[in-house]
Amino acid sequence: MKYLKYLPIALFLLLAGCASTQRAANNATATAKKSKVVKAHEAARTDFKTMNSRLSVSYDNSITTRSFTVNLRMEKGKQIWMSAGLFGITAAKVYITPDRVQFYEKLNKRAFDGDFSLISDFLGEEISFQQLEDLLLGQSVEPLENKDFTIVNNEYQFQQVAVITKMFNLRPTDFKISEQSISKPSEGSFLKVNYPEYQIVDGRIIPTEIKIDALQGDRVSKVDMELKSVDFDQEMTFPFNMPSGYSPFKL
Repeated sequence: MKYLKYLPIALFLLLAGCASTQRAANNATATAKKSKVVKAHEAARTDFKTMNSRLSVSYDNSITTRSFTVNLRMEKGKQIWMSAGLFGITAAKVYITPDRVQFYEKLNKRAFDGDFSLISDFLGEEISFQQLEDLLLGQSVEPLENKDFTIVNNEYQFQQVAVITKMFNLRPTDFKISEQSISKPSEGSFLKVNYPEYQIVDGRIIPTEIKIDALQGDRVSKVDMELKSVDFDQEMTFPFNMPSGYSPFKL
């Protein structure tokens, strides 16, 4: 969790898709069986070949506040590409495959080219390419079968309480994630991802908003993302060329 201070860069790795709004209803069933809720969540997984979207992103760490736009392209299971812009100028690019992470940011002329462990370091938790996709699309980043199951505030909750506490809440209407979090009380740190609203695009349920809250010691960071447009299953390119002369990015 110590790497949460790098959230301005990590937020490029936490994005998702968009169109008509759908809100959760308060109809969690008290007699619902854990196994059926888990299966319903898996059935709600978003299916597509490619996704292209545009996002409005704001960041606030009580010292710095920034707003910018991000273009996100995904080829499911294969690649994730992001380009962040400020005032119409490309400020940073990210390119991720299941075994490689590349990015550069122009302001400080820093770049990284390495394995997927960098993202795990950013998030403070081991994570795979598929888990990152799930995080972007409102799915649980971990299996739910081995978590304690209950109903809290009319949502289905799966929780694991240990040195590191993990919690996953599911909406009863469509079994998508409303919140997932990881915390380590002994270090005074947590990372929480909320999905306040979802929308239906081409029959697919995907987030409208993603809100990230992180605490490391007494430092709080917040990232809000709003999805402006999305297209599925179109032909697209993933242009990325690592610039020369940039300093290596180090944690």
